[in-house]
Amino acid sequence: MRVLKTLACLGLLAGCSPWSAEPPAHPTLTRVAGVPFYPQEGFRCGPAAMAMVLDWSGLYVKPSALEAHFFTMRDPRKTLAETANRYGRLAYSISGTNAMMAELAVGHPVVVVQNLGVDSAPKWNCAVAVGFDREQGQILVHAGDQAAKRMSMRLFERLWADSDNWGLVVLRPGELPAAARQPDYVKAAYNLERAGRYWEAVLAYDAGLALWPNDPDTLMGLGSSLYLLGDPRGAADAYRAAAGVAHDPSPASAALAQISAELETVAVADKPQSKPMPKPLPRPARAGR
Repeated sequence: MRVLKTLACLGLLAGCSPWSAEPPAHPTLTRVAGVPFYPQEGFRCGPAAMAMVLDWSGLYVKPSALEAHFFTMRDPRKTLAETANRYGRLAYSISGTNAMMAELAVGHPVVVVQNLGVDSAPKWNCAVAVGFDREQGQILVHAGDQAAKRMSMRLFERLWADSDNWGLVVLRPGELPAAARQPDYVKAAYNLERAGRYWEAVLAYDAGLALWPNDPDTLMGLGSSLYLLGDPRGAADAYRAAAGVAHDPSPASAALAQISAELETVAVADKPQSKPMPKPLPRPARAGR
């Protein structure tokens, strides 16, 4: 039901400027509930922003515990996504104002990366968008030392442009972004698998199958994560389903054949071996012979 409501909302949003005079696709004023605020002091903008969205998602992690991940931060976008994956959270990338507002409208905070410097010497700043005010043309942002700071959309977008209007939605595995696109979502689920969070990847792929039940890429990803999790029979089922719907079934068929061979080997090894009948004991000689 939540997915259907989201898709209906996005259908109204498509093709419209977020500040157009047309009937709004979103509420006039939105504030995402439950997003804590941590002051961003000096180098802590990245750790603080990530701690805010992790806490919102149900994981309490102090900003100081995240600082080690950001010491060598060259591209804050990559560092933010990888940090979310380490903690077992789906890191889904979005781009543009419409996508950001769609997430805010359904109650998802969005991590954004802005350039407070110049093109030749960027000064990246990580903030968390937590709402918007359509009438005032403002975005509400947890940034610096201020919670829900009001920033004009024009200034917000100008600072945001140098990161290609990139944003990050951090969700519990099994939850779906407001505007999930199949290739981006499958990539986000795969990144969980690559981070060694196999169970979380299984949950993410399984949720994706609710939107794309016959998508071979999602089924292949599910099979891979189940196999790495130690469930070869479940993986075989996923690969078998992928082979049945893929235009090129050879990758899924090859994976299925490998797992089937492994399962057969295990079955043979576990099968009780028939023991040879013991040789009869020698009969005792009769007395007096």
